[in-house]
Amino acid sequence: MSGKITDLASVKLGSKSIDVEKFITTEDVSEEPTPEEMAEQENLDALAEAISSTYSTPLEMWKMECSDHNLDLKDAARILDTVMTNGFYEETYRMAGRVFKIRTRTTVDGDRLIEMLREIQPRTDAEIAHLASRINLASCLASFADKTFPHTYPSDDNRAELDLEWKDRWDFISSLPQPVFIALAQTMNRFDTKVRLACDARALENF
Repeated sequence: MSGKITDLASVKLGSKSIDVEKFITTEDVSEEPTPEEMAEQENLDALAEAISSTYSTPLEMWKMECSDHNLDLKDAARILDTVMTNGFYEETYRMAGRVFKIRTRTTVDGDRLIEMLREIQPRTDAEIAHLASRINLASCLASFADKTFPHTYPSDDNRAELDLEWKDRWDFISSLPQPVFIALAQTMNRFDTKVRLACDARALENF
């Protein structure tokens, strides 16, 4: 005799036979959701729809990133226009009464960064981050206090001149106290983020 109730067609109690299948049902007996559960589900559906609409296009995602970094869209347009018109963009900052300027880097500066990291071969992420900050800062520092650094526009045959200008800025940065260097590097990072967003392809027409 099977031990499974579903295997039995009937059971016999005394002189009577009872059809077990009458008591077996396959209907769904799940409970109806409570009003609280329905309200919570409606809120989740509304949130999902809001997120979907917010991130529906690359342009909307770009606008959200600009907002997260306090970059006004008019300022972003101005930065992009300046880069396209002048070939670079720079900003002026003040630290403890001293004024300094940071400008955008060139493709040659990017090449130099890769070349130097390959040559030095830093072993840890911390070393890479520190060296990249120093190299990039030497590439984009336009002035500090009363010292102004030249930035010759790159061409096919002036790499040696560009490297000499960069070396002058590297030597100057090497002479700075570490807290000043860190403050300059942090300012450069914020500047880079602003420029990157302003020149993001998602902001371009017909992207």
